[in-house]
Amino acid sequence: MLKVILADDEEIVRTSMAKWIPWKDLGMKLVGTASDGEEAYAMIMKHRPDIVITDIRMPKMDGLELIGRVKEQLADTAFLIISGFGEFDYAQKAMRYGVKHYMLKPALKEELVGNLRDIREEIEKRHLARLGAGSGENGRYGFYAQRSMLMEILSDPSSVDGVIERMRRLSPFDPDEILTMLVAQVLEPDRFIPVILPALKELGVRIPIHPASAGGRTFFTLDLPSLSLLKAAEKSIVSRGGILISVKRGTPSDLIYSFIQEAGDAKEACIYDWDGHGETVKVLPRGRSEETELIRRYRAALAGEGSDASLVDDIERMFRQKELDEAESLLVMMAMRGSDYGVLFKQLGDVKDMDGLVALARSFIDHKVPSDRDAFPAEAVRRYILDNFSNPEISLKWVSENVVYMNPEYLSRLFQRHVGQRFTDFLNTTRVNEAKKLMAVYHKSTIGEIAEMVGYSNPGYFFHIFRRYTGMTPGEYIDKVRKAGEEEDG
Repeated sequence: MLKVILADDEEIVRTSMAKWIPWKDLGMKLVGTASDGEEAYAMIMKHRPDIVITDIRMPKMDGLELIGRVKEQLADTAFLIISGFGEFDYAQKAMRYGVKHYMLKPALKEELVGNLRDIREEIEKRHLARLGAGSGENGRYGFYAQRSMLMEILSDPSSVDGVIERMRRLSPFDPDEILTMLVAQVLEPDRFIPVILPALKELGVRIPIHPASAGGRTFFTLDLPSLSLLKAAEKSIVSRGGILISVKRGTPSDLIYSFIQEAGDAKEACIYDWDGHGETVKVLPRGRSEETELIRRYRAALAGEGSDASLVDDIERMFRQKELDEAESLLVMMAMRGSDYGVLFKQLGDVKDMDGLVALARSFIDHKVPSDRDAFPAEAVRRYILDNFSNPEISLKWVSENVVYMNPEYLSRLFQRHVGQRFTDFLNTTRVNEAKKLMAVYHKSTIGEIAEMVGYSNPGYFFHIFRRYTGMTPGEYIDKVRKAGEEEDG
């Protein structure tokens, strides 16, 4: 269920809304009410709600400041503003933070419930995309995120709380949500799962966590809000040859612990994407002193606790003693707690061989996670632009969705604060500087060819950007380069 906090300085408003909004029917839970902005902020930081309903004018901290401060910490928290007549200017300012929903007091029940339904739909769409129930790059991101977490919890059961916390930060993930895990015995999971997944989706079943198999058992974690839907899901599994072993209900944390118990001492597990394709992960043997020490040293390096000259060599030596999937499990253990951003999951998903895995381990040390954790996504984007400036698709929205998986407006503020330039200026400056380097070497090339090589598919736009950032046209710059070369030759 989605968590909601209500903030308004009028007690009668808080009390009445708390009573007559059908929270349960909306799939929501009111976790707290606040009478001023400071109380609301503290409550939000404690409960980390999915939705905040707030007035604009409140004592101690107004709603606009509240929204700004919360968005810096919890970019995906949705806000619904309920404000008095004549305060729309404040609401317009709040909309700069991505707030889409605004209502005038007194709020009508039907309109308020409609707005909450719209917000829930927006959150669920984002949730499904991030956890991989959609398609495309975001779907692969969700798959590799859960694949990495599966490695971690099987290799180190004590990591469950950390895994739950990361899931909550990476998506609108409710750690208190009650889900159902169906445990089945299946002869050939690789054939069974591609058949059962479409059948479950046809029933309207939400599947928030990817199916997995381990220890001779297959696990389906589903959102089954009614007994009839549970029976339909059970029937769907049994009718296709599965033997139902147990049905467990609980929070994600409860179900993960049950999964660990059911999987036993499995040496490997398999996680399946939404097309039913499985990927096997090796379970890292526990208690090896050399590996434990390597994990400690790597985490210390990520935390910036001094240099460790032999660390990369030791990592490569140990990795190359293992199979690729077992070495991946070790890297997850080494890096996950030092860096809980989606960058790791995406890059791990791109690894094809041991050389790539060693390079990934090295890159996370070479670009240590700053002590200010907010700097890391900005640094990741900065490095991505420097390495991929020729990609014409790069934009603030694109890197938000494909590189660091963050709210674009929030990323824009982080980037400017930590890099010292606006995103667009940094991208254009990088491309223009690279274009100047190319012109110095290939000054007989056409403007269109140079433009395409640095990421501009439209030569006219490149012409405009180049003149804006250099004070001369591309042609004038090429002439300058050519004349300088002729003078040197002469």
